[in-house]
Amino acid sequence: MICRLAAAETWPLRQQVLHPARPWPTALDPPDEGPDALHLGWREGDELVGVGSISRQDRPDGPTTGRAWRVRGMAVAQPWQGRGIGARILAALVAHAAGHDPGGLAWCLGRLPASRFYARHGFRCLRELDVPGKGPRLLLELHLPAAEE
Repeated sequence: MICRLAAAETWPLRQQVLHPARPWPTALDPPDEGPDALHLGWREGDELVGVGSISRQDRPDGPTTGRAWRVRGMAVAQPWQGRGIGARILAALVAHAAGHDPGGLAWCLGRLPASRFYARHGFRCLRELDVPGKGPRLLLELHLPAAEE
């Protein structure tokens, strides 16, 4: 079941899945604290098995007039992958952004193996980037649906 989380509640699973060999920071990233930031999780019983976050943040290649939302920290524990948990979390994050900024933009820096996941959900790849300390990432974007008139 999907649930709202505090940013810090996402950290253990994000580290376990995305950065197992790296120490995790002890402070929030500024976008994680923003008033429009949303952190979601998926629970199976008492176990948190999936997480994802979204917050207002311009793309690294330039300003987007404050209508850009960055998807971050998408992580699903290994035994739960492939069951649609990440898809449901991502859909809820995108819906949150679209509710605030219809016609805006969602973007992320996805790992190379995640490109098919994001493509299935409408994201398109702009280019590959080398992120210092993290390695190659894909800059992906999704144009949010415009408001219905």
